[in-house]
Amino acid sequence: MIVEADPTAHAPVSERIYLALRQEIMRCEIVPGTTLDAASIASTYEVSKTPVRDAMQRLAADGLVTILPRSGYRVAPITFQAVHDILDMRAAIGPHAARQAARYATPAEIALLRQIVREYAAPMDIGTMQQVARRFHLAIARCSRNKRVVALSETLFDELERLLRFAIDFTVKAGEHSDEHTALVDAIAAGDGERAAAIEFAHIKHSREFLIERLMTLGYLSASEIQLGGTTRSPAE
Repeated sequence: MIVEADPTAHAPVSERIYLALRQEIMRCEIVPGTTLDAASIASTYEVSKTPVRDAMQRLAADGLVTILPRSGYRVAPITFQAVHDILDMRAAIGPHAARQAARYATPAEIALLRQIVREYAAPMDIGTMQQVARRFHLAIARCSRNKRVVALSETLFDELERLLRFAIDFTVKAGEHSDEHTALVDAIAAGDGERAAAIEFAHIKHSREFLIERLMTLGYLSASEIQLGGTTRSPAE
């Protein structure tokens, strides 16, 4: 049996701690709002506090933890503002990426998009479906020929996964919903950027409404939080 090498095996200690904690935070294995102690983390990894502090500084820069007095840290909570910011950016970038993809996508890239869409036909849980969705939308972002759009999309999907894991049981079986993805790829293949952007915008809006409603149902968001400055925020992913 061939055992794949751990790509972080030769990384600096602070890098390995950063990547491990980041993954746990993104997967909500460390619950939002949890207080972390540098000494405990250092003991877990059998290192001094220095690489832990370095890792925590990076997580703080990512917006995933806040730094507390006396070597303490708190995992960033899920707030309406955080939800709104992530989903608002998604609504801004997704349609633009789809529009540009219709302009630049090659036949090979369109074939890849169709291949990913076919994966939706297989039975899968929500966690698996989210990974398929991530690959699909990042593939569209790459078709935009804009590296910044790709980088922003990757970051947004990382943060979006954290929201979804917090709100949804990833082991629940997901229903099929590949029709809108097929329509999106068809629009990109036809070079119809405006239609591609409109389909993506509608998809994001529907997903946003679902996620915010789910967070409200679970009690993590209240109706008053969604009313900022007397204006109701319309949900969107």
